Amino acid sequence: MHQKQYIQALNSWLKLNLIPIESSLKEKILSPPRAQNPRIQALLHSWHDYLERLQDDLAISAISSFAGVIKNIIIHQEEEMKLKEKCEETRKEYLRKNQAYEDWYHKYQQRRTEAERGEDVNTKDPVSEKQFAVESLKKRLDEEIVAHQRHCTQVREKSLGSLKTRLPELFHALSVYAHACSGACEKLRSISQSNGGSS
Repeated sequence: MHQKQYIQALNSWLKLNLIPIESSLKEKILSPPRAQNPRIQALLHSWHDYLERLQDDLAISAISSFAGVIKNIIIHQEEEMKLKEKCEETRKEYLRKNQAYEDWYHKYQQRRTEAERGEDVNTKDPVSEKQFAVESLKKRLDEEIVAHQRHCTQVREKSLGSLKTRLPELFHALSVYAHACSGACEKLRSISQSNGGSS
């Protein structure tokens, strides 16, 4: 696309500067004589023709398809990172609550021992309630870790499968396009040499 624009710009420049146009008598006196058919003109016309005939649809389609694959991989990896962050938050919460429970339990055991020496022990067991809350959090953390690891495995397998499928297609399309470009450049070089270089 950019080459076509470049060739069009060069052609426009040629029309304005090198190819004679009807001019006034005054301009003919002041301007040096111009070549009727500059050698670069044949090269530019051939270059333009080769670019017009160059088939880039397959390469564009393969690049677009591969870009879609990469975008999909990025989306899955972002989901993976969110799951990892969620696991880390739950882990921090678990460690904090577990430490608080252990501190509380140690103090509770000391108070309980002292209470047993004196009066009746309260029949309600606060240890079970607090322990259940901590164990529930630990269970949730374990489930989140398993979910994260499963998601990571699925993302890796999908990504690898997509890359194995799409990369050969992409490389083939680019190889075909590069070969066509190389052939066109070789023909342009021979045109340039047969014209004795550009002026």
